Amino acid sequence: MMDRADIKGVFYMHERARPVRIYIYPFTAKIPLMDARLLDVVIGLSGFLILIVMLAVLPMVLVAGVAYLAAIVIFILFLSGAGYLVNDKIT
Repeated sequence: MMDRADIKGVFYMHERARPVRIYIYPFTAKIPLMDARLLDVVIGLSGFLILIVMLAVLPMVLVAGVAYLAAIVIFILFLSGAGYLVNDKIT
């Protein structure tokens, strides 16, 4: 029986050259994650930082109007994707 360090709580036993997974935690058990409010604050601040960086960098590369529009679209996509992932992990 060996413990895989990359997956916590999963042990593997080899029987006849075929691995058998043994889970310590039941599938219905929720492993406590970071508090949802704190996670929202971290995502919001990182999204704001991405927006500021994009507003500073993109006008150097693209035409100003297109650059500002692209920065806002990137910001919206980042927040949407992060919200989707957080919602998927928490619920």
